[in-house]
Amino acid sequence: MYILDTDHLSFIQRNGQEGKQILARLATIEEKEVAVTVITYEEQIRGRLNFLSQARTLEAQILGYQGLQQLALDYQSIRIIPFTRAAALEHQRLRKVYPRLGNMDLKIAAITLINNATLLTRNRSDFGKILELQIEDWSAA
Repeated sequence: MYILDTDHLSFIQRNGQEGKQILARLATIEEKEVAVTVITYEEQIRGRLNFLSQARTLEAQILGYQGLQQLALDYQSIRIIPFTRAAALEHQRLRKVYPRLGNMDLKIAAITLINNATLLTRNRSDFGKILELQIEDWSAA
């Protein structure tokens, strides 16, 4: 199974060159083998809600709500892997071993590890420190 980190999913959503490269590789994999974590969902929802809370003009509000609606549509077409008790326990273990890594990254890593998956991410500087985690960057040519 392949799990898209927030950065890879964002590349796809922006439909730029990196996103097109990722989509081309994903086209060779069965749909059921590709997912995101509920943590990525949380990060993206928080980003959209933060944008909306700072929107001061009518146009910014409209743009913010369009983005929020598009996000809801995007998540209808991809499997979301939950943060289960097993993931929570793995997260606690990772937190002790890698105390300097970000909490959200450690939660994504925990979900990836307990699902024996490969994380698709550009963030090698953080995720690369987790020795047992399989990561690949599909955004580069």
